[in-house]
Amino acid sequence: MRYLPLLLLLSFFSLSLSACAQKATIQKTKTKKVSKKAAAKQPVPTAAGPVLTFERTPCFGTCPVYTMQVFADGRVAYEGRHNVAIMGKKEFKLPAATVADMLRQAKEARFETFEAQYRSGVTDMPSTIVAIRQPDGTLKKVAAESNIPENVQSYFTFLSTQFDALAQVKGTDR
Repeated sequence: MRYLPLLLLLSFFSLSLSACAQKATIQKTKTKKVSKKAAAKQPVPTAAGPVLTFERTPCFGTCPVYTMQVFADGRVAYEGRHNVAIMGKKEFKLPAATVADMLRQAKEARFETFEAQYRSGVTDMPSTIVAIRQPDGTLKKVAAESNIPENVQSYFTFLSTQFDALAQVKGTDR
């Protein structure tokens, strides 16, 4: 008889714990449903990313070193590292039509067929690296330093002219 109150107390606690666990499971299920709905409304990260990236790498001379990330709306995230008038991070704005023209010219040059690298193996040569987001969402990246075919060189020169003006690049080795 003296164990009966203890047995009743243990039974009460086990029922209480079971009810609490069931309530917590229901709350977790509701939370998951809400978070799935919220996640569905979030924009796809790659859609907001840059459509074109342009980078100039260092050499043993006074080559300009900077990176430009161009977004479809014309925003340009710039970072000047060496031998440029504008050092550090800065944001520029290009007309959206200029960005569209850059992408149109890439298509005309058949950027998607460019090789991933045009290199000579010489260590002091600067490279120009261009990456363009393709229609399927993938990023096509091309690094050029030497032995560059005419159509690739022509497109890279077009971009260099545009971006060097933004970076205020003048009188350098490259």
